[in-house]
Amino acid sequence: MSLKSILSVVCLALLAACASDPRNANQMAFEDAVNFDKRADAKLAQARSAIAGMSVDEIRKAQIEALSDVTAIIKQTGHGIYVEYTAPDGVVYMWYPGNGGTVVGKWGISDAFSPPRACFKYFAAYHGVTGEFEPNECVSAAQTLSGAYVIDKRKGDVFGLATNRIPYVKSAGNLPAWPEDAKPKP
Repeated sequence: MSLKSILSVVCLALLAACASDPRNANQMAFEDAVNFDKRADAKLAQARSAIAGMSVDEIRKAQIEALSDVTAIIKQTGHGIYVEYTAPDGVVYMWYPGNGGTVVGKWGISDAFSPPRACFKYFAAYHGVTGEFEPNECVSAAQTLSGAYVIDKRKGDVFGLATNRIPYVKSAGNLPAWPEDAKPKP
């Protein structure tokens, strides 16, 4: 059996486990997803306008501040909903749909782009739908600073992803609930 066949079987088993886990019952409604995507476009446009008046150093500093020591619940077309904790030391821990454990990588700000971009390099992130590994990605300053694809975020490692454990194997549509001690205070 080829490695790709083995990975496909493992992926299907993980997706089956996702479907049967009651914690995956909290799914984002279709209408909410469509509205979220519309708001994302508006946020990106607004951020592009704001960035136009910023220096490279200001953009870099703002991106580091936006990402450092933050847990974000993110929704992106083709990926679904996933959770990332971006540690201040440049390590990223991702709770990605269909993966049985934390996906670990590195994050940083790259000056190879103008304006600088936030770049992520993941080690062995398996995409449950495409079957491909997701090794790297650089996102625009507008995407980082607008939070266009961020459903919600909190300071710190809210789900304990830096322990290299995930709370459960999540489905792509699963919207995980914040732990009680991470919910905003009224």
